[in-house]
Amino acid sequence: MPQIDKTVNNHAGFVKEAPGKPREKCGIFALAGYRGPGRAAILAYLGLLALQHRGQESAGMAYGSPEGLVLLKGMGLVDRVFTRRSLTSITADTILGHVRYSTTGSNKPANAQPLLARSRDGSAIALAHNGNLTNTAVLHQKLLEEGHIFHSTSDSEIILTYIFQYRRGGLGEAVRKAVPLIQGAYAAVATDGREVVAFRDPGGFRPLVLGRLNGATVFASETAALDTVGASFVRDIKPGEIVSTAGGVLSSFSVPAAEKASLCIFEYVYFARPDSVIDGVSVHIFRKKVGRKLAGRIPASVDLVVPSPDSGISAGIGLADELGIPLEWAIHRNPYLGRTFIEPTRAGREEAVRLKFNPITALIRGKRVALVDDSLVRGTTARVLIELLRAAGAATVHLCIASPPYRFPCYYGIDIPVASDLAVPGESLSYLAASIGADSVTFARAEDLYSSAGRGAENYCTACFTGHYPDEGH
Repeated sequence: MPQIDKTVNNHAGFVKEAPGKPREKCGIFALAGYRGPGRAAILAYLGLLALQHRGQESAGMAYGSPEGLVLLKGMGLVDRVFTRRSLTSITADTILGHVRYSTTGSNKPANAQPLLARSRDGSAIALAHNGNLTNTAVLHQKLLEEGHIFHSTSDSEIILTYIFQYRRGGLGEAVRKAVPLIQGAYAAVATDGREVVAFRDPGGFRPLVLGRLNGATVFASETAALDTVGASFVRDIKPGEIVSTAGGVLSSFSVPAAEKASLCIFEYVYFARPDSVIDGVSVHIFRKKVGRKLAGRIPASVDLVVPSPDSGISAGIGLADELGIPLEWAIHRNPYLGRTFIEPTRAGREEAVRLKFNPITALIRGKRVALVDDSLVRGTTARVLIELLRAAGAATVHLCIASPPYRFPCYYGIDIPVASDLAVPGESLSYLAASIGADSVTFARAEDLYSSAGRGAENYCTACFTGHYPDEGH
């Protein structure tokens, strides 16, 4: 039977933004065996909305039907690609959804996920992937030499290709055979319209959780998506684990785990929603703890804590609590501005930030301000916010960053600028402070992150701070 690809070439609601923050690659939400109340497609839609922060370039769903595996996807935000009305006619009880921000492969419709592989005999498999492979070039060349024709520029197609090659033994077995061939970061879910298989790389770079809802199995990138649809959290998918829903029964198989766990520490710092829990750690509480640890390092007295909307709120609360001073939402963020096209120039990026933020002068005038944010990449947002605070009458502005300096590129699914564009490629803190207009800059230390998570450095990937990569041999 034919497989239907209903790609929506709709760019409304999306224009690519030059990153002033690190960008996560994507989010995954899947349901298996859901029989009500309501439609699985509507729940998938709500789950993807809950994960919209993980990717805004494209959205998609794949599900089984009498005509075969159907693929719906398009460019833009979830509520622009799908409408509730269009989803109510979908009766499938198993569905796979994805939101994407490109880190490997450009932002074009062919790269929107889920990706679909199909054959003349009517078999098809869809894949949703979060992460980046580190042996893409080798595998890509190998597949080209074997005669494979690529339809996208995404490394996810390599994973799908190998799974599809082994499909005759069943989806779960196909994943088991494909996984040893790929290296790097992957939290992924595949489906043939009946069975759903979720799998995570041996280092556990990217999060993936298992939930239950009215007898159905749910997989999601974050627990916040489970909460949104009313699903109960069961557990995290373990590093190196493959979980299958074949026959309506959960089964698990594990490949050997990596010598070192490698959960990306930036999941806690920035990527994940504050209401999510990752590997048993509350993201909001983690950020508050880091904020508290900043309190003893600010090299001057401050009267007021002002968080950068919305990324500095949790750390700002912790800093204000520890210092015993007020926290004020003294910078208003325009919630109706939407995503604005930004020219790839410093001037263009700064203009966009000014359109987005406005200070409340009555709260700021004469105050010694601690401006809090979760990370510093280019310094674009910080530079403009500091300028706005000074224009509103702040006596001093001390920038407090709830993570260490971002110094090195990421190869595991985070889109960041090249080293020359980073705010801290190697300069002293005093030079950095002067360049962005702050009186001082204070960064959290890597040890602050580990202690806030309650685990040692050996559990995390911190390559963007340290330059030490978990799989340097690859």
